[in-house]
Formats: sequence, structure tokens, C-alpha cells
Amino acid sequence: MSRTADIDLTFHQEVTVAGTLRLLAGRGWTPAEPLGISCMVEDDGDFDWSREDPMDKPQVLARLDAPEARDLHVGISVYRPDAETGGTLLFCPGRQTASFTPSINRRSLPGATEMTDLAWYIQELVHPLLAGDLLGYEARDTAD
Repeated sequence: MSRTADIDLTFHQEVTVAGTLRLLAGRGWTPAEPLGISCMVEDDGDFDWSREDPMDKPQVLARLDAPEARDLHVGISVYRPDAETGGTLLFCPGRQTASFTPSINRRSLPGATEMTDLAWYIQELVHPLLAGDLLGYEARDTAD
């Protein structure tokens, strides 16, 4: 049996990847994970992730926020070096919804290691977005 955990985010209006990352940076989140910056722009329905050099962050964000990418899925990994955890942020076409999946050293619940500590991710990821246009969120950890 496997598990799936994610937090779906809904915004009042269209957001940018760069603006979302600015809000998260105040809590220590960065797009530079241990292996670089992982990002994706949907290409004909394919979600092929690439790894970029952290020095290329401005170009990566420009590509993800480009007008021609607005109606495509785009994604970027976010990482908290102090907590040694992170995951992927997938922005949906129109940029009013996004989904976070803890996939880098996922934090588990004490005493129930198969389950994700969603409360920690909500506190550390969702709370900073309240300063922006976050309308609501839905968090799940389910067995498949």
C-alpha cells in the first residue's frame, strides 16, 4: 500500500510563481533544493521536469511566469534547508489554483511514520501565503 499527501491551494485571483516564492521565502523556503532547481512547463500534455542551476533562478522564474505559459501547468520544487524537507508546487492553468506535494524528505507524524505531518506543512507553507491572495486550502493524506 502506498500513500499520497498533498495540499491544494486556491487563490482569490491569478498569482505568479515568483510572487508565491517571495511569500514563501519569508519562512525560509527556496526553489534551490540540494540538487539544484527542479522545474517544469507543460509541453503537449507532458510533465517533463528539468534540473537547473540555482544561479539561473531569474531565467527559470521568467519562463514559468511567461504569458505563453499562463494556460499551461507549470511546476517548481521548494525546499526548506533548515528543516531538510520540501516538495513540488504545481500551478494549474489560469494560476488561481496550485497543489503542493511533499516529496523531498517528507516529514512524517511522530508515532505514525507512514502518515505525513500535514500540520507542519500547513503552518510552514500555507500560513505565509495568507499574506498574499490565498482563499483556501484542502489537505489530504490518503492510502492508495
